[in-house]
Amino acid sequence: MPSPMKNTDTKVLSRAERRRELLSRLEQQRIDMMVESLRLQRAGAPLDATCQSIARYKTPLTLLGGIVAWKLLRQPNRLLYVGKRALTGYVALKKLRRLTD
Repeated sequence: MPSPMKNTDTKVLSRAERRRELLSRLEQQRIDMMVESLRLQRAGAPLDATCQSIARYKTPLTLLGGIVAWKLLRQPNRLLYVGKRALTGYVALKKLRRLTD
């Protein structure tokens, strides 16, 4: 990489030339950053939309989770029953997917 102080003709750049070169480099970096930020916004738009749609249900899901937890804590044996059923359902679903693939 050539020294920033020297041109391709190996003459020393004046202060004004160096400043112009640095300013043009800076401007190009700003343009590159703007393009990349727009690209990132477009790429993340579906994810943002999904997060916003899920956020609508945050309060009802929190309340539902609290009610379920309260019911399960009132009957501890029920927790074991629900856990076994959930595990059985998960294993059955996994085997069904494996069979259909």
